[in-house]
Amino acid sequence: MKKLLLALALILPLCGFSQDLDFGVTGGIAMYSGDLTAKEIAVYANDFSWAGGVFLRNRFSRFLGFRAGLTLGKIQGDELINSVNLQRGLNFQSNITELSLLGEFNLFHVSYPRNRTVISPYLAFGVAFFTFNPKINYKGQLLELRPLGTEGQGLTGYPNRYSRGQFSIPFGGGVNILINDQLTLGAEMIFRSTLTDYLDDISSSQVMYGDILTRKGELSAAISNPLLDPTRPENLEASYRRGGTHNDWYIIPALTLSWRIKNTGKSKSVYSKFMECPRF
Repeated sequence: MKKLLLALALILPLCGFSQDLDFGVTGGIAMYSGDLTAKEIAVYANDFSWAGGVFLRNRFSRFLGFRAGLTLGKIQGDELINSVNLQRGLNFQSNITELSLLGEFNLFHVSYPRNRTVISPYLAFGVAFFTFNPKINYKGQLLELRPLGTEGQGLTGYPNRYSRGQFSIPFGGGVNILINDQLTLGAEMIFRSTLTDYLDDISSSQVMYGDILTRKGELSAAISNPLLDPTRPENLEASYRRGGTHNDWYIIPALTLSWRIKNTGKSKSVYSKFMECPRF
């Protein structure tokens, strides 16, 4: 709750200091990169899912704006489908709800003779707060992973249970096509570097199989490490790490459409009567 209040405190004041204000919608795909991918920064087409949202863009000038957004989406990963670890075969899926604040820095504008369309590439960087809840498809049942404590979370000598509300650092870029001073089309790719390694419920924590089996139960142990047989006494002393040391990512490439709902003229496009070079 404290993290959510902090996120709202960062975002809401900007809505009251608007110059030119746009309302927009986004639609695209969500991609995951983490411990169930072969590399720390890698994506697989089989893991693609949906994403969409709404935003308010506060334009202070033709070159600078801030965007507060609400994004919903779904991320997922599967070792079997992606041929990452066929023997272990873990999988996860999670819905994402994100509040973000992005600065948009327009690099230049390009327009053409007698054409009021303006093309404007931009870079984006900011901060976001998101919630997630990883689940696993285990023998046809969809189970929440956090309560299972698959890495001993909550036990003495192990980390506390991870929070399902976390911050991320979104960054990327895109291009806006200003049809006129009221309507803008866009396409963008925004990467989210999260501050958690538990999007997929897998981290680099050292785990003792016997602790999970005896103190969390057979189901937690079976999901924690499917490769170990709980009936073999020697496996109780087995120690392992389920993932790597890097935090997880999710990436959303999307199309955007926005309308001007408040127009002061501060960010009004300047159209060319003749062919021009990009205007910085």
